[in-house]
Amino acid sequence: MGQPPCSPTPWLLVGAAALSLGCTAAAPEASEVATSYHRLEGEAFGTTWHLTWAGPEPEVVEPLVTEVLARVDQRMSSWRPDSELSAIRQGPGVVVVSEETAEVVSAALSLADATHGAFDPTVEPLMELWGFRGERPAQPPTDEQIASVMDRVGFHRVELFRHGGLPLVDAHGAALDLSAIAKGHGVDAVHHALSLRGATDLLVEIGGEVRVSGQGPSGLWSLAVEAPAPDAAPGEQRTGVLRVSNVGLATSGNYRSAYTLDGVEVVHTMDPRTGRPRAGEVLAATVVAPTTRAADGWATALMVLPVDEGQELIERHAELEALWVVDVDGRPQVRASSGMPDVTPAP
Repeated sequence: MGQPPCSPTPWLLVGAAALSLGCTAAAPEASEVATSYHRLEGEAFGTTWHLTWAGPEPEVVEPLVTEVLARVDQRMSSWRPDSELSAIRQGPGVVVVSEETAEVVSAALSLADATHGAFDPTVEPLMELWGFRGERPAQPPTDEQIASVMDRVGFHRVELFRHGGLPLVDAHGAALDLSAIAKGHGVDAVHHALSLRGATDLLVEIGGEVRVSGQGPSGLWSLAVEAPAPDAAPGEQRTGVLRVSNVGLATSGNYRSAYTLDGVEVVHTMDPRTGRPRAGEVLAATVVAPTTRAADGWATALMVLPVDEGQELIERHAELEALWVVDVDGRPQVRASSGMPDVTPAP
């Protein structure tokens, strides 16, 4: 899977709902031109991954990436019957988990609390009910069906604690699902492992979630925010370009996963507090954070929260910045938090 050193011209699409990224931002300096960049790509978590970095050769990096992603998948996959997460989901009872899984569960519960339940790692039964896991319903769920499923939803049901020095999880019957945060954690885990091996000027992307450090071949890393255009090919229309370094980024959006039920559009953003899809004014939300795990979870929450409420929460957290694409009278408009890096027009 080794690739030639990164070309400074093309843009690479890195997320069907969110971001595309390019190798260039401005005219390169002589020292930057002298740096040799490598690229690798592959598949994991049911999606694709891409790396661009300076440092160790691909034959050193590739097995390390494979090892890290396999470890995260074995611990946090909702689909693997032998994963730690599946052991938690198989029924009531206490399960011993790894320190890594405990860390991600703790982060998910903390985020759920910080967002007042807009982010909830137990929302999966609602996703199934509304047809985003498995078959789509022939008609909208009834109030009674929603109420029945809501009895199994709620992050407060999940208990994380220690006994004898071991991390333990008891979901009390809730279908704990870390997919809205584990992919971002996987990005961070790969970034950390490669940094320890001496990789610099590093970009890690998995399914549209990104972590960057240092610089790209032509300066700051250039990440293009895709415009919410359901009929356009991924990456075909862009809201603008962010030029950033040493951050994690994630984007969530409604406009590619909706379907129509009884003449009403049903979006995949689920409000765990109401049990119903949240089709609000927010078309897409991009978050810049110190880690991709944090950006991943917050981007999900911002799709649920009204834009004013979401911005108020973001402004309370100095380490976070966000950009919303909002529907205003049928036209998308961009709104940003006070410290969001400038978004320049897309080329």
